[in-house]
Amino acid sequence: MLSPQHQALRRAAEAVAAQHSPTALLELFQQPLIVLSAPRSGSTLLFETLRCSDSLWSIGTESHFIFNAFPQLNAAEHGFESGALAEADATPALCHQMRACFLVMAQDSRGRRYLDLPESQRPRRIRLLEKTPRNALNIPFMLKLFPDLLAVFLHRDPRETIASIMEAWQIGLAKGAFVTFPDLPGWDLRHWCMLLPPGWRALNGKSLADIAAFQWHAANDTILRDLRELDHARWMAVRYRDLLDDSAETVRRIAGFAGLPFDASLRERASATLPLSRTTVSAPDRDKWRRHAEAIEALAGRYAPLERELAGLG
Repeated sequence: MLSPQHQALRRAAEAVAAQHSPTALLELFQQPLIVLSAPRSGSTLLFETLRCSDSLWSIGTESHFIFNAFPQLNAAEHGFESGALAEADATPALCHQMRACFLVMAQDSRGRRYLDLPESQRPRRIRLLEKTPRNALNIPFMLKLFPDLLAVFLHRDPRETIASIMEAWQIGLAKGAFVTFPDLPGWDLRHWCMLLPPGWRALNGKSLADIAAFQWHAANDTILRDLRELDHARWMAVRYRDLLDDSAETVRRIAGFAGLPFDASLRERASATLPLSRTTVSAPDRDKWRRHAEAIEALAGRYAPLERELAGLG
């Protein structure tokens, strides 16, 4: 059962879809820029930074709101095997409706909605900035939705990320935040938080460190495998630590990769100390993971090989 908000979005999108051919709607979105990362890797911070660009449009939040407006994309339709979406899930009709949803919600860096602008002021093409951690498992689907997309792969030290995922799970199980699959069938902790990769059932009875390491590895390994199927000119890798320590240069590199001007709004945001993202649980600290050092270091055999691969990406 769709929520009233989702019902309203679908009605508005159906009207937009009826006014535009699939080709016209697809061509309106020119080289969308997709942020890909494992959960708790800084993607919200990067999204909130990039959306300051005067050249980018976004829906103002994570796109899971749009995905959730289509019940056929729910993991329940696949027996809760995972939250991943395949190329086959992106049917032409569904893609047309989803693109219409993105257009309904599209807003510029000042929060002005595209469809609220007079027609004479609407650009013929928009550069969409898109982000939700679930897309770590959805790249084949996203390539059908936006065939000319460009991707920024943000990766973070596994020890820091695993500790942050563990913290999110603790909060999620206690207070409900970060829960993506309440009452997940076959799950001994009842609620599942954040990304649901294939093979999750093997985590029953395991520690939060095991679960977090599994999510970190599944997300980064899937992203890397799928991106390597693309022309390397269509994606770039960014270290989370570089985003924090050398924000201006890192954002300038992203802008250059994406063919975006490093405009005044973006320079101003990136040149200052980046503010905490809205999903921050506690202030960033390089050594915060050491609270869980024994549990995390015991799992090094699972994450170290992939960590070395990611280190070679730059």
